[in-house]
Amino acid sequence: MINHFNQNIHYTSFLEIYQEKIAPQLESLDILFKSMDTPLTIAEASQALYISEQEIKHIMREYGIREIDRGALLCIMENGSSFICRLYQRELHVGSPYVYSREDVSYIYTLPIDAVNHACDELGAKELTAYTLPDLFGHVFDYAPCWVQDHIVHEP
Repeated sequence: MINHFNQNIHYTSFLEIYQEKIAPQLESLDILFKSMDTPLTIAEASQALYISEQEIKHIMREYGIREIDRGALLCIMENGSSFICRLYQRELHVGSPYVYSREDVSYIYTLPIDAVNHACDELGAKELTAYTLPDLFGHVFDYAPCWVQDHIVHEP
């Protein structure tokens, strides 16, 4: 089954979306956190989180943030509106478990629970972890055609 989101994008499974759109954002943020020796500028945070500078300034005012260090960046992510921020918020909401339930995966990645259940059953998956999610995503084909447009933002 091929899902057509527009004439230029063709995905066969959620794994492709994960690998092309989500994983690169997560990897960039991971590298940023690990290499962050000095506070970020608002422009750098905006680019990293895919939210506008105005939104970052608003969050900074609301939470009394004076500079964007690691802790402040996490606070901004907890309150930001971009896909990657909302994914982080949903991850926090389920408690960032090492082992995810099927419902957790459905909620965090906004995938239909039936699609997640079907993929788990197909794989015989007993445990879902960050390491097994790509295998699971390779078996998720039933997701809304507007998923990419609704969830992935390329630039602030």
